Amino acid sequence: MPNIKIPTVFNIDLEFEAADLGRRLVAYLLDLIIRVAYVLVAMYFIEKADLSSTDRSVIYSVVVLLPVSLYYLVSELLMRGQSLGKRVMDVKVVSLMGNVPSLSQVALRWMFRLIESPLLTMFFIGAILTETSPFTALMVLLIGMLPVVMVLRSPLNQRLGDMAAGTILVRTRQRHRLEDTIFREIVQENYEPRFPQILRLSDRDLSKIKSVIDSTHRSQDFVMAERISFKIKEVLHIESDMPALEFLETLLNDYNYLVTRK
Repeated sequence: MPNIKIPTVFNIDLEFEAADLGRRLVAYLLDLIIRVAYVLVAMYFIEKADLSSTDRSVIYSVVVLLPVSLYYLVSELLMRGQSLGKRVMDVKVVSLMGNVPSLSQVALRWMFRLIESPLLTMFFIGAILTETSPFTALMVLLIGMLPVVMVLRSPLNQRLGDMAAGTILVRTRQRHRLEDTIFREIVQENYEPRFPQILRLSDRDLSKIKSVIDSTHRSQDFVMAERISFKIKEVLHIESDMPALEFLETLLNDYNYLVTRK
């Protein structure tokens, strides 16, 4: 399988192994089996219950239709870019920055499934078998095969939903981990950067800060952290009584927040 290099905003290439079409399809089939099994079990208990036709229709919508429809949206949000099928097949969705996809990215991928589902493709193929017009049959085949063609022709093995959302599907193994870079995922919605001056530093300076933080955590020797903190405060004209290690951590968090939200 091809390797994909993702250039991040930190001038560091993250290398991923692309998820091939076969792995994507197997992951989809596993998720399909899970959804079908849920529907069958739910329908069994609903049919066993003594309900009116109106109540049964409402419960079908809430208990069966809604969870199945929201399966990918909820699972990829809760499992950070994975569904159960994807986890089994060792693949996940990541943004083009290499991090966990955002809510809007997951939602956009989910909406495009309405026209890209392999199940819909199989429906189109079935329609061909009963269609008498050769032209209509050809059009149905072209529409049904569109998702497969998009993945095969895309340099990053993206389907249409991935292209729209700015995401890719990759193997969970990485040549370079995000933890080895200066990347920090800021999950707080109301995060407020303390030191916007951090944008004046270079990527090389930030990498040095990251290495000092890692070294301090390992050795518990705060001398180097104190030195670099003092130097940064002097260069950036920052006044802060924050402990050295906390100050450096805050600088990296501020940088990630400011860069990723430009």
